[in-house]
Amino acid sequence: MLVGCEAEPPSPAVGVQLTEIALPQLDGDSLRLGEFQGKVLVLNFWATWCAPCREEMPALQALSARLDQDRYRVIGVSVDQDLNLVREFVLKYDIDFLQLTDSSMAVASDVLGVSAFPQTLIVDRQGRVQNSIIGSQAWNDPAYFQPLLQAAEGG
Repeated sequence: MLVGCEAEPPSPAVGVQLTEIALPQLDGDSLRLGEFQGKVLVLNFWATWCAPCREEMPALQALSARLDQDRYRVIGVSVDQDLNLVREFVLKYDIDFLQLTDSSMAVASDVLGVSAFPQTLIVDRQGRVQNSIIGSQAWNDPAYFQPLLQAAEGG
């Protein structure tokens, strides 16, 4: 993307291998992202206090419901400190795709360079970040998400 006369630098996350990264689930059990190797991931970093994140959640839920779970997974990563707020949010809005947590932002900020919320990483079948998208997106629009996922399938 061009910004003024200069190309915007790629996100620090693009190209990072995520297979060894482990994050807690809402129940406290840790989950290693490598368990999803062989699937394209839509990894969304969000927070309950972030208005665009809250607005984007129904579209991510629609995407998750639409995708073949054997080939794709939508995963939320909340950076909230209060996990009870996250639990309440996902229950209230019927969000049933997998939710992980990164309350300290050790992975989001330090490893992946997540700089804004929501920020979504598209991860290829080998566990490498192919794309990093900042801001709320039209995840329920096939014209938007299909090219992103198809590009990651070949990764």
